[in-house]
Amino acid sequence: MGSDLDSFFNPKSIAVIGASRNPKKFGHIIFRNLLEKKVFPVNPNAGEVLGKKCYRSIKDVGGSVDLAVIVVPAKSVLQSVVECREKGVKAAVIITSGFAEAGNAEGEEAIKRARGDMRIIGPNVIGLYDAYSGVDTVFNLRHRQQRPRQGNIAFVSQSGAFGSAALDSASFEGIGISKFVSLGNMVDVNETDMLNYLLDDEKTKTICMYVEGSKDYRMLYEKLKVSTKPVIVVKAGKTSQTKKAVASHTASMAGEAGIFSGMLKSFSALQKLSASRSQGTIGCT
Repeated sequence: MGSDLDSFFNPKSIAVIGASRNPKKFGHIIFRNLLEKKVFPVNPNAGEVLGKKCYRSIKDVGGSVDLAVIVVPAKSVLQSVVECREKGVKAAVIITSGFAEAGNAEGEEAIKRARGDMRIIGPNVIGLYDAYSGVDTVFNLRHRQQRPRQGNIAFVSQSGAFGSAALDSASFEGIGISKFVSLGNMVDVNETDMLNYLLDDEKTKTICMYVEGSKDYRMLYEKLKVSTKPVIVVKAGKTSQTKKAVASHTASMAGEAGIFSGMLKSFSALQKLSASRSQGTIGCT
């Protein structure tokens, strides 16, 4: 596809920073999910993880790394981002929470300044999954949360909880997906970037998006206007209670639902204003 986001879904090599020997840790689960790939564990306190040599720093890994999955405490994320940039990593998924959603907006600003040209999804995400390439950075165990079969629906969610529920529903109902992406706090890659990428993705025929808030509704609207694929938009934030929950969860302002509602009514996009009434949305195609 030639997009700078392609390294998230089709990386030739992956590093898990914070890979762990403890099977209960996210760093262990994610590393296990990626064992069939060319993957390097990075942890200065472990000699090996699941039989693979562990590196003290991503800069110690021989050769190039396309994708880094960062699963370290919030205080260590910035250093990991800097080292990834210095290594020449193309893309990073930051699983770690404890940033703007927890009052640490300064931490996110530091990541933005440090990333250079590296694209970042996160922080505060549950991961991403590509049903075709097999890249799986979702921190839920596969035997506890089975991944959906291959299909042509892409699901993008700002909410990890909503995204996890969508994965469960798709798997249970036998609905095939092409890609799943949890966007979290969006220090870099946002819903408009991902929509633009999926519009060009040959495996994706329908796009479902759960949007809690956008820093630029106008840009999202412009992308939706030129979409040649069906786009289903689930917009949170209709009630004051939902707005409060959204703001505290991903640090995104839910905004005035009426503004985005008016935009969507001008062309054929399906909008569900209440998340509580949208549990079956992914299955509507």
